[in-house]
Amino acid sequence: MARTRSIALILAALVVCSLFAGVALGAIPDNRVTITDTTVSPDTPTAGAPTTVSATVRLSAGSASAASLDRVAVVDGEETLGEATALGALSPGETLTVPVTVRLMEPGARNLTVVATVTDAGGETTTVRRPLSLAIESGTPQVEYEANSLVAGADAPASVTVSNPTTAPLRDLTVSFVGIEGERTQRTVATLAAGASQSLNFSLRAAAAGERPLQVETNYTTAAGTRATAVGERVVEVETLNDDVGVRIERTQPGQATTTTTGGGLSGLTGALGGGGGVLQSSGGESEDGEERSGAGITVTNFGNAAIDQVVLVPRLPNGSVAPEPGRVAVTDTLAPGESQQVTVDLSAVQSRSLRFVVEYELADESREAVRPYQLDRDRGAVSLTGLNISVDGDRVSLSGNLGNVGDGEVRGVVVRVGADKYAAPAYPQRDYFLGTVAASEFAPFELTAQVDMVNATSVPVLVTYTTADERRTETIEVPLPRGADGSNRGGTLGLVGGTVRGAALGLLVTLPVVGFAIRRYR
Repeated sequence: MARTRSIALILAALVVCSLFAGVALGAIPDNRVTITDTTVSPDTPTAGAPTTVSATVRLSAGSASAASLDRVAVVDGEETLGEATALGALSPGETLTVPVTVRLMEPGARNLTVVATVTDAGGETTTVRRPLSLAIESGTPQVEYEANSLVAGADAPASVTVSNPTTAPLRDLTVSFVGIEGERTQRTVATLAAGASQSLNFSLRAAAAGERPLQVETNYTTAAGTRATAVGERVVEVETLNDDVGVRIERTQPGQATTTTTGGGLSGLTGALGGGGGVLQSSGGESEDGEERSGAGITVTNFGNAAIDQVVLVPRLPNGSVAPEPGRVAVTDTLAPGESQQVTVDLSAVQSRSLRFVVEYELADESREAVRPYQLDRDRGAVSLTGLNISVDGDRVSLSGNLGNVGDGEVRGVVVRVGADKYAAPAYPQRDYFLGTVAASEFAPFELTAQVDMVNATSVPVLVTYTTADERRTETIEVPLPRGADGSNRGGTLGLVGGTVRGAALGLLVTLPVVGFAIRRYR
């Protein structure tokens, strides 16, 4: 009896095992399908741009029949990102590569799955999966901006460079500065190609000085056709408005060349402070008193920290009216900080002895001006030599005396020197003599040495170079050499008193023009 029960248990166990075995065998499909490979294009996907996943599906050669490839999809968990369907039949041993396009809107690492589904001739469906890991880069435009010269209450330039780091074009970009006024706070770009950059210029006006947040907002249409916004912000320093316009006036002479320059740097700074500068051309004329009048070169320099606009030069007479000639003169539309601009005016028709050059301009929505007075007829100095002593030793001649200023204005940078001609030349030790500045009705002593051909020379040229009324002049005075009773040159000394009758006459001839000057000095 026990043996019969054991046999029955063994038979039951075999039946159960055979049943499980039948289930396992039935689970093996006749169509054996695999996803052998996946590729991604582009290699570096960006957020919002199309990304193509190509899946290679293979039906094993050992499959019982051909199968139809129903679907290939890219999924993220339960969400289908993209799929392709009704893809045709696969014979045993055949492969098919299927592209699926997806758009991943968020940057970062993504773990996805590629799914393929096939159905064999008997209607049996098989699904296979293959994991896919991607790194998605940001698809937003990159924005860099420069706004380091903002000035409170005045328009100041700023620039933005917007770049497209994606592999697809971005459309309808609008770049705006938020929370700040100005003539130009918003710019648009119709299309920004993949990998391209574009620079945009702005004009901003900050309300107050100090540290201020500056925000840039970029709205754009992604490659997927959706609108997106990128916002950037940083703190900038806003300067206090500094209004500083310099005006330099340079007297010009007929026949000089004209140079009009625009630009900042050292040349502009030097000119506005009254230093060098360009040489200007202007037609000259004469005033009612017969003195020749030249033009004037006016240099306007913006030493401030904001651009000035609509710059106009207005010459005004002493009564405040505009001088009819030359009248109002346009200087420039805009003068940026550090830049200079020159204009030339013709003063030949002006009858007044003085003018006020008024530079009118716009700054921070206000009309402003800079004024510089100008004298057309200025006091001028005039030089004369007096008290001359001439000493002759062989072929060397020593001259000493005084240079007097018999004019109404001072003479500056006075240099007295021996000139060179056919019979005379400067000689050591005193070829020239620097006197500096000599005021009106004043004099300064000098000494000169010359090498002279005493047989043929009748005089020694003395050159006097000086500046008066901003004009550099050179005058040549021929100083007669002493002569003997027979008319020939001779050695010796000729002074203001003594010597031959000719010598006395020479002394009187040289000194008579300054008698009045000497009397005034010693009263």
